[in-house]
Amino acid sequence: MIDVTPAYLAGARHANRVFDRLVQQGWGRSTDDDLSQEFAWSPNHRFRVADGQLDPGAAWRITAAPEPLGTPTWMAGFSTETPPEIVMAVTDVLTRTGGTIDWTGESHPALQQPTDRRTLIRTLTDAGWRSTYRAGVLDLEAPDELARVQVRLDPPGHPDDLMAHPHLYVEIGPRGSGGYPPYWQAMATTNAPTVVVDALAQALTDPAPLQRDRDWMDEELLARLGHRVGPANVNPYTETDLREAAAELCEQVLEQIEDSGPVVDWYIVTRVIPSSRSRTPTIWGRLPPEQRALASLLVEDMVVAAAASAPALLDLELGANLDPRTASRRRTPSLTMDLDELSFTMDDLKDAAACVAASQINAMVNRGWIAEALHDLPVGDGTKWTWGSLPEAQHQQALQRIDRLLAGAVERIPELFAPDFRPAPLALVAPVYLAGPGHDRTSTAKPLTDRGWTIEKQGNTTVYTSPCRRLRAESTADATGTSWTASFNYPPSGEEVWRVTADRRTPPEIVTALHTALAASPGELIRPVGNAEDGLVPIIAAGWHDNSTREHLMWDAPDAEMASVYRCTAPAGQMFVGESRDWQISGGKLGPGEVEGWTIEMSENIPAPLLEAVTAAMADPAPVARLGRDLTSEHLLYLDVRPLAPTAASGPSARALAARTRVVLSPPALATSRSTTPTNPPDQPRQPAR
Repeated sequence: MIDVTPAYLAGARHANRVFDRLVQQGWGRSTDDDLSQEFAWSPNHRFRVADGQLDPGAAWRITAAPEPLGTPTWMAGFSTETPPEIVMAVTDVLTRTGGTIDWTGESHPALQQPTDRRTLIRTLTDAGWRSTYRAGVLDLEAPDELARVQVRLDPPGHPDDLMAHPHLYVEIGPRGSGGYPPYWQAMATTNAPTVVVDALAQALTDPAPLQRDRDWMDEELLARLGHRVGPANVNPYTETDLREAAAELCEQVLEQIEDSGPVVDWYIVTRVIPSSRSRTPTIWGRLPPEQRALASLLVEDMVVAAAASAPALLDLELGANLDPRTASRRRTPSLTMDLDELSFTMDDLKDAAACVAASQINAMVNRGWIAEALHDLPVGDGTKWTWGSLPEAQHQQALQRIDRLLAGAVERIPELFAPDFRPAPLALVAPVYLAGPGHDRTSTAKPLTDRGWTIEKQGNTTVYTSPCRRLRAESTADATGTSWTASFNYPPSGEEVWRVTADRRTPPEIVTALHTALAASPGELIRPVGNAEDGLVPIIAAGWHDNSTREHLMWDAPDAEMASVYRCTAPAGQMFVGESRDWQISGGKLGPGEVEGWTIEMSENIPAPLLEAVTAAMADPAPVARLGRDLTSEHLLYLDVRPLAPTAASGPSARALAARTRVVLSPPALATSRSTTPTNPPDQPRQPAR
């Protein structure tokens, strides 16, 4: 870092600072990507600042009009290499407010007719500039002969011609440079108000040095200006600010993986599944399509869930993120196999997730993206600076430091996946009545079809009929799940004797138990004998709580009453309106706003074997296999969750995986440079919006 004097030789760095300051003053801002131009306008639409290829000699153009959106009364222009501090000296005049300013426009000092140029001339001559008058032009030159200001006095210049006949012309650079253009130049038309040209003169003579990074300075300028190494500069940001910015970017990139389409699968398609190394090595891309799609989704879930832990990679506390994402928004693909028969293990998924997370950061993060993503984010307490408004040298140093921090975070990516995930992507959970509907409900009909029940499709409904034609089951599927109904009807009259319904969120193990009993002993169901309450024996033996009253029979599960079996036993005249004697069996949270619970309804005279089948399934302590993404947060507190171990050969430990993955993080097809985007992915990841 060096202190540059005079300021007009500091060169142009980070021109966006001009627009940033205008926006902070309430100005509007827009960008025209097609024309590579950027614009800002005052709240009253009288002043306008533009940056881009506007004129051959003026990349910056300032215009002022007495009426909103009216014809400009004066203009000023600056060439590309003008130090932004010089431009801001003029734009600050346009944004200056005070008690004497009338924002209707009539009294604004930057909209007044110029009086004279005596203050401008006095400012320059007091700073040692020499003046010469010839042919109607006053020429003032800086002591170092590297800056000149020409003022046309007779004639004063054309009021609408900024380029050919400006009233005020500033040229920075050696005189007579052999046809080479000056370092930079500025122009103003005849009607430029006194406060504007005076502000320009003050900026040209201001003795305060400008801070610049020497490595970014033009060598010709360095050879001509006086400069010294700047004093120890107090950065407006701390090491913690840098780490927090890197952590936020890391989290943003990892969460964005769900918008990347098939890129997750593409990242690991050629990667060897670690647990397969002990037999015939297999890559993820050779798995059956169903397993490959599931693996891709589970890896995506793990990366999205790990994003909230990104601060740990930068040695920061995780903070108060009370609602971290645990899975992507993509729906679970259809599965026809049991989860414990998958060809990959939990450690395989962790290895793949580490590869995907590191590859995602490598592919998307580069210096330009960091600058864009952080541009409007506050620095420190946010009262003065954003990352994009920092002084140029400090801004570049911050980008370099954040880039290095992200590179270090990539090396530590496996640490995000070394702990056990709760819920695990592949999980065993208990009790079953809180496990949810699972990923596959087609197997629930197997007890019926194995006993010879016929199948008939009727739109979204599938009808199963017993060989005796008196028992019937129906499944109705839609986008939200599958509901079931079973009934017994007298053949001659078609009169329904009893009915049982299970809604779409009923765990399939409970529906399967119901169908097993339905198909096992049809005679007991056609001619029901005994008391249906005999079907409560399994939950009584399991220690469920009896909360019955004289008018209501109710048994509740021992764990915070998250499941119940209920029936009204009051005489007909004492029942509430809408209440019946039917059995109501439920699990999970139910009620207004609760959508994760489930309900089975049974007729009052339901055969005891059917009620017993359902209660036995609910009381069974054996855990059931689930995808962690399908477990609801409403029930996790009451669930016992542990990782599922598929039958695939066990792979190396998580620690060994972390050590191995630390060295090899990307598939062979990926580029090795962090600043290089992978070539030809199926769908390039969309860069996070800043």
